[in-house]
Amino acid sequence: MNFNLALCVAVLLFGTLALAEKTRYDNYKLVNLKPKTPLQIHLITEWEEKADFDVWTRIKTVEESVNVLLSPQAFVKYSVMFKIFKIPAQIMEENMQRNVDEQERSMALTRNSKNIVGRYARYTEIQSFIDNLAATYPSLVSSKIAGRTYENRNLKVAIIKTSTSTRKVWIDCGIHAREWVTPATCVWIINKLVTGYNSGDSLARELLGYFEFHILPLVNPDGYEYTHTTTRLWRKNRNPNSGSSCIGTDLNRNYGFKWLTGGSSTNPCSDVYAGRSGDSELETQAVENYIKQYPGQWDSFLTIHSYGKWWFTPYGYTQTLPSDFTELNNKAKIGLAGISASGDGSGWISGSSSRILYIASGGSEDWAYGTAGIKYSYCLELRPGQSGTDSFYGFTLPEDRAPKAGEETYGGITAFLKSIKA
Repeated sequence: MNFNLALCVAVLLFGTLALAEKTRYDNYKLVNLKPKTPLQIHLITEWEEKADFDVWTRIKTVEESVNVLLSPQAFVKYSVMFKIFKIPAQIMEENMQRNVDEQERSMALTRNSKNIVGRYARYTEIQSFIDNLAATYPSLVSSKIAGRTYENRNLKVAIIKTSTSTRKVWIDCGIHAREWVTPATCVWIINKLVTGYNSGDSLARELLGYFEFHILPLVNPDGYEYTHTTTRLWRKNRNPNSGSSCIGTDLNRNYGFKWLTGGSSTNPCSDVYAGRSGDSELETQAVENYIKQYPGQWDSFLTIHSYGKWWFTPYGYTQTLPSDFTELNNKAKIGLAGISASGDGSGWISGSSSRILYIASGGSEDWAYGTAGIKYSYCLELRPGQSGTDSFYGFTLPEDRAPKAGEETYGGITAFLKSIKA
């Protein structure tokens, strides 16, 4: 092999290894900010547009906390800004890589288990889980491909129903790639319904006697896999953006109902980039088209996110409340009572996301309510809370907390569904 050829091979090998190397978060800091003035809120909102200012939680008004992840370089830069504008800042976690490492250690304990329930399972494991249930319980479980992603992965919906199921319920998870506790929760719900029904559990049998469940555990499988292989805290999908080196769209800013009217960005490098147009993304189109196949048949649309311990009603795009807000919120409170009965329900709040937190347009629950006409459309933000136990983990919640999230969410959703069942 001549020198030039050897050099080319070495460069290619080095490039391959570099591409395969995981993003590290050594000395990345999770910083809690508590703005005191409208100007400080405005500044934080503007900084969110920057790629180096990773907002993990949101704020609506003064004296409310917001958590931000900053690289060592960004921390030096923004610490100066915090001092100049007198924004109170407190470090919640000094080295985010410790949290990532702890999460990986928790997953290593179950990696060889064939049972994915309660685990942060990978895309192929979740697909096989649905297929195996359908093969084992063909009269109860089936599946349907709602669409495919940019990287050609299936958007596989698990369908659970009986001969007497008449009304439909949609549940999805994993729209934001880094929110690992949410796909685990969808898997938990699927398993609880199927095993409960087959063991004679009265709650599962009551609900499946009336509802048929359509559950999509991974709305964003491309992004989700990328968080496992490359960049743990990636949020968006993986669709390239023409004219920009920045990849991905925030799928929960891409739905066409009131698209780009507030709380989203036209900057492809932003984590809240709304896409080139409303409904531009394959994942968004797949969910919308699936819902549209069954007009008038849906009783509820539930999209599951993390983190914060919130049960959000429409609207997200405006602080104007829908005419039936009181009823929607009362049903959500029944869900919160179900969460409390099933686990630690402390810290959960229900209400309009735009009033509790911030305006964010292009969300799926707004589309489901405003376009698809599904009355009981909600967004759930799972544990941990914004403060208190485990809050410093944020999206890096250890795997051993996933069963707790699954169980309390199942308790909340089933209590809520019982309350709307005719």
